[in-house]
Amino acid sequence: MTIFLNFVSLFLIFFIFMFNNSNVAFSIGNVDWVLLKENNEGKEWLDMGSIKIIRDNEISVLTKFLKYPKDASDKEQLSLYVMKIDCNNKKFKDTSINGIPQFNSKWQTSNNDELIDVVIENSCSEFINE
Repeated sequence: MTIFLNFVSLFLIFFIFMFNNSNVAFSIGNVDWVLLKENNEGKEWLDMGSIKIIRDNEISVLTKFLKYPKDASDKEQLSLYVMKIDCNNKKFKDTSINGIPQFNSKWQTSNNDELIDVVIENSCSEFINE
């Protein structure tokens, strides 16, 4: 029975990915993108309307990152991330990247990445002010 359920689940996931023609992430309602920081690596935005309390001092947010090309042969890359943030410990984990769930993501520090630091700081300060 479990083999059959696994097969059906995999088929449904395959079906969704194969027939999804959307290249753009759509949301319910308006997004409120705020440019947080720009540096040599790219630009980082935060959707202020996406900040949700999960549990004490843990929130979920939607971010957008535009990665600048390293050389002339590269292109700019725009990525959407859904992140969980532990405001007490200043840690995060990506739960979705470009709409693809990241089931095994682990809590991590920013490793002094100023774009991630600014997301954590701004998101947690909005959470505290609510």
